[in-house]
This record gives sequence, structure tokens and C-alpha cells, in this order.
Amino acid sequence: MERKKIAVFISALYEDMVRETVEGLLKAAYGENMKILFFTSFADNHTSRNYDRYQDYDIGEFVVYLLPDLRDYDALITFDTYMTGSFIEPIDQLKRDAPCQVVTLGTVKKGTYSIVNDQALSFAELIQHLIDAHGCRDMVHVAGPLERSFCGERIDIFRQTLTDRGLPYDESRIYFGTLRPECGSEIVDAIMADYAKKGGKSLPDAIVCVNDYTAIGVIQALENRGFQVPGDVIVTGYDDILRAQFNEPSLTTSAQPFFRVGQTGMETMKRLLRGEKAKLVTAVPGTLCCRQSCGCEPLGVYRRDLIREKYIRTVTNLESLAFSNTNLVLGGAVDETVEDIFHEIEEGCLRETGFKDAVLCLMHGWEQQKMIKDREALWNERFDVVCGVWQGKPVKRQSLPKGQLLPAEMMDDDQPYYIFPVHHLQYFLGYFIVNPELKELGQLHIKSWLVSISAILVNWFLRHQLKDTVKELEYLYQTDMLTGLYNRRGYYRFFETYFEECRAAGTELAVFLIDMNNMKKINDRYGHAEGDFCLCTIADAMRGSARHEEICIRTGGDEFVVLAKNYDRAMEETFTRLLREQISQRRRRAGKNYQITISIGCYRSVPPKEGAASIQSEAEMYLGNADKAMYTEKQKHYDSEG
Repeated sequence: MERKKIAVFISALYEDMVRETVEGLLKAAYGENMKILFFTSFADNHTSRNYDRYQDYDIGEFVVYLLPDLRDYDALITFDTYMTGSFIEPIDQLKRDAPCQVVTLGTVKKGTYSIVNDQALSFAELIQHLIDAHGCRDMVHVAGPLERSFCGERIDIFRQTLTDRGLPYDESRIYFGTLRPECGSEIVDAIMADYAKKGGKSLPDAIVCVNDYTAIGVIQALENRGFQVPGDVIVTGYDDILRAQFNEPSLTTSAQPFFRVGQTGMETMKRLLRGEKAKLVTAVPGTLCCRQSCGCEPLGVYRRDLIREKYIRTVTNLESLAFSNTNLVLGGAVDETVEDIFHEIEEGCLRETGFKDAVLCLMHGWEQQKMIKDREALWNERFDVVCGVWQGKPVKRQSLPKGQLLPAEMMDDDQPYYIFPVHHLQYFLGYFIVNPELKELGQLHIKSWLVSISAILVNWFLRHQLKDTVKELEYLYQTDMLTGLYNRRGYYRFFETYFEECRAAGTELAVFLIDMNNMKKINDRYGHAEGDFCLCTIADAMRGSARHEEICIRTGGDEFVVLAKNYDRAMEETFTRLLREQISQRRRRAGKNYQITISIGCYRSVPPKEGAASIQSEAEMYLGNADKAMYTEKQKHYDSEG
């Protein structure tokens, strides 16, 4: 069979449920002639919900789903359940526009083949267990954001199950959280306040949570307020994440069939690619897990050895990742060139970051911080492989052909690869191609590592842009804008350097003072534009006559200065002759019918080894003596004009 190219859209890769779904997909694809590319983000609703300053973060994250040109793919699989709410509609549009087969995991989507967890069965089974096994009659539900479709579905199941069993239900029994443990404290306070108003007992019989993370946060908040679970109240979750098993108390939950959902999704896709028929919707039931938080397992029974082993592996991996992150940040703060930055990132990838392969690709012109608004704009961009590690060695630097996301050697191998966006808030920079170890690595830690890379790139660019700006300001500060020569500040800046060099060498320091003759007459007769032409002609002639690192300066008006080191009389005479010749030549080439003449005075002296006045005084003394010499010549010019 011809090799098939499959794109998979996922989010929150390192969460247990996503990882298990991915494992199911890959299990079903094993041995098939397929190239699978996972396009994944870390958008999670939590960042933008809790930190208003970072609302634009998800804009940059979403670009990863615009990277693949689906016209070049045979199929698209999306796991929508854990996508952030703002991504759902744009991804639905991508699916509607896709010219290939589409399978949706986790929720039912019209126009696609859908593989879902049978929530109506498994969530109801969990609630019925509380009723039948533990005699619960008074229950509340902690839901999640309604933009997540499964949150609304679980509210409906909670309501329907209580109603079918003849138990009290009204909207006051629904509390809304964030799907994260951090919301537990606020939820428990709200429940306690409502029950205090009713009088009687302090808490309901059971708190049924939308997911395990919320349940873990609720349990912690209850314990902080002196309540015991399950002694004072039963708490349940949903999903059966690994942390639910090790929590104290261990969490009663329903294990969603993530592995089987992924496996069934890939099996469905394989049938479609073979031209066979498939069910539009396939529901896979979950598994009820009865543990300590409902009282089915006795308290005090812990899986200490498993916890210890997992803890050691996790801490070891996170230490390596933190070490890499620290070195990236510190190195990026001092690196001078962008190649130094790329080397730091490559070194970071070689350390135990949890990536077997990691390749950074940046968009042409990434420094411009572009905001990508649509697929077509992105497809016209080109990407460069700038650094990384592949098969244990530094990757080959190369420019990728238009429309190609992976180097040819990576595209041709049998490995699935995961593509993460690299962006600075809403500005897209490029992407990371990784082959990750998915276990014992924290979602937020990997996210932090990738955020650090984008921040380092942007900070390096801004730092060097600032340096360039400072240089430009320094140039403007000491530059005459009409002629481009140094201004008077330039004279004082360079005088000390030349003065000290000549003093150390025992050679003469020379200062020329040059004044244009008849400037006022030219302005009055021909206009100020011609006067400016004369000044620029003198300036150009000064630059053209400089042979020995002379510093050319316009100090103001029609007055110029030349600062020269290691000079003697012959060099003074040569410079003076060349200057006058070049002024005359430039005037003739420009076809001017008036003369441009100058008066020149020069003062040369070997700086004294000892007893010199301050540098400022010495600079003024040299200028003063050059001015006297120039004035003598100027007087001769006036006398000759009669």
C-alpha cells in the first residue's frame, strides 16, 4: 500500500489522557505504511483565564494547526476534548475545509467520523454507584467551563441521573470551576456558604466533580478546612489520571477509555483509507474505579513503593530539564550572535530534556515578529532548520523547500514526530519537531522550556536591536547631519585617544582648522542651497584627502577641523595641497561658476610626557593655536581681495 501521510491535531500532550490516546493511535498504526505527524499546543484555557495580560498567547499557539497544508495529507485526526475553547470553532472550520478523510476523537462532530467515550453510560454509572453503594441522596456537581462540550454533557448526565432516581435537583446544585486543582478552594467555600444558609448539615453527601484535577483540588480544600474525605463527604472525579491513583485518599473516578478511543480512531481511519465503510459515531465505554474517596477502599492503604519510584523518575527528569532551562536563560543573556543562541539551544536539547530528537525550525524573518492570520499566509513562508539533535547528533542546518515542514531524512524514516509552536505571545517564530518521552514529564515544565526558547530568541533580537539603536544614537549625537562628518563632540571624543597615542610614541599631534572664504557672499548671491553645496564639497574633499586615519570634523557654520596623529611637516603640506586640489576638482565637475576657497591653519606638537594640562585644556589649546594660524592665512586672503 502506498505510504499514507496522517496529520493529528492534539493539545496538552503530557496530560495522562492525551498521552494514552496517542498511545492508542500509535498502537493501531504500528506496522502500517504511515507517516504520522502530531501538531500540538499547550493552550489550556488556564493561562488566559487567570492571567489577563497573556490573552494573546493562544493566538501564537494556534498557528501550529495552520502549518500543515491538508491538501498534501491523506487524513486528519483531531482530539478535541482537551482543546482550549477558543480553538474549537477554527479547528472545526479546518476540518470542514479539509480535502481528506477526517476523524474526531472525544466528541461528536457533524461531517466527521467520531470516536467518543460513552459518557452517558460511564458518568451515570459513577453517580449510580454513589446512590446504590453509599446511600447518597444529596449531591452537588462541580462543572467546568461550558465552552468545553464535555462539561455541558456531564451537567446533563448529572441532572438526568438524579431525576431518573427521584433525587432532588435544581440549578443551585451546579458549581463552576476551571478544570484545574487551583479552583478547589473557591468551590468549597461556595458550597459551605450555600449549606450554611440552608441550616442543618455543613456539606452534601457527595461532591461529583467534572474531572480528577478538580476533585483533587476540592479534597485538598476540604482537608484544609478540617473535613475528612470520605468521612464527612464523598468526592469523585472523572478520567482516572495517574495522580488520582496516588492521591491521599485515592480518588474514586471513571477511567475514560482514552487508549481505546485512540486505537478505535486509527482503526476507523484505516478502514476509510481502504475505501471501506465505517460507523459515523462509535462510543467506547469507560471503567468505574472505586477507591478511598468514596469509602470502597480503606484509608491508610498506600502504594508507597510505586509513588516513590515515580517520584524519583519524575524529579530526576525535571532536574535535567530545569538545568537545561537555566543554562538556556543564562547563555541567552550573554550570547553575542544568533549562532551562539542556536548552539545554546542545541546543547540544551542534548541534555536529558525528554526529547529523543529535537529540531528547531524558524520562519524566514522571524525577527520581525509576524502575526499569522490565515493558512495561505503561512504556506507562503519558508522555514530554516537552525539547530537541534537528530539520532543523537547535531542536525544538519538547511533551508526547507516551500511547503515542507521536516527535513527529508526525518520525513522518510518510520518515526512519528510532534510539532510544537515557537512563538512570542501572538507573534509566530517557528516550530520544534520532537520525538518525546511522554512519561514522567510535567506539562507545565515542558511548556516552560519551550516558552524560554522563544523568549531567549526575542530577547536576543531586542537586545541587539537596542545595541544598534544606541550606536545609531551615538552616531547622531556626534555627527553633523549636513556633511556626515563628526561634529564638535567628535573632536573631543577622539582628541584624548590621539593625544595619548602620540604622547606614548613621541610623535606630533596635528590639529587643522579650516574656514571657508566668502561664505556669506555665496549665500547672498546664489542662495543657501549653494552655500550648503560648498560646505558638502569641502567635507567630501577632506574625506578624500585623508590618508593616515585623519578625523574630519565640522565644528559649526563654515568651520572645519581635522585631527591627525603621528604627523610631520611633509604630511601637513601634503594634506593641505590635496584638500585644495580636491575642492577645485569637485567644483569644476559640478559646473559651478564661482570659486570655493578655504583658509587653513595647522598646529603640530608632541604632547609632553609630563606636566600636561587637562585633556580639555590641551584640546582647546591645540584648537586655539590652529585658529591663530588659520586667521593669519585668512587675513592674507582678505588683503588679496583688496
